[in-house]
Amino acid sequence: MAPESYEGLPVAPAVELPVDPGKQPLTPALRRVVMLLCVNLGLSLVLTVLMFIFRDSVIDYQLAHMSLAPNADLDTVRGILRQAVWSRVISIVVVSLVYVFLVDRLRKGKRGAYRRVILISVIGLAGIGYLIIAGQYPVWMRVEQGLQAVVLAALLWSVTRPEVRARFAKPTK
Repeated sequence: MAPESYEGLPVAPAVELPVDPGKQPLTPALRRVVMLLCVNLGLSLVLTVLMFIFRDSVIDYQLAHMSLAPNADLDTVRGILRQAVWSRVISIVVVSLVYVFLVDRLRKGKRGAYRRVILISVIGLAGIGYLIIAGQYPVWMRVEQGLQAVVLAALLWSVTRPEVRARFAKPTK
């Protein structure tokens, strides 16, 4: 039994600390968000690998569907398009690292990570919508981008569910 006082001073009442979101197990709703993030990243990786493997045919498709001036230097344009393939490869590596940290921060209950997932979903949907409408890639790439848009829409829906929002609710003072 705990003492009532120490040298005449009362013992402080027991304090119950708030539950650390990082210590909580993943709820099914948050697990779905993490899974959809991983699926989106996986689709991006697959598209990047395929784009790299078939880069010459993708570049030929893009050149065939561009409105170039008759005196345009095709070698220069081809070089720019080839650099775009490499920049996609590099950007996917960077995005992969960002996703790893993002998932870790989601698991720890960080509100900033939650907001970033919403931002990724919205911007990703807008970007993919533009790419599909612009038609600057072959049909097989647009189909994959369409799948990615479905995943991003599901991600946006999942991350805005009440049980996920509650986990990342703005702290009250």
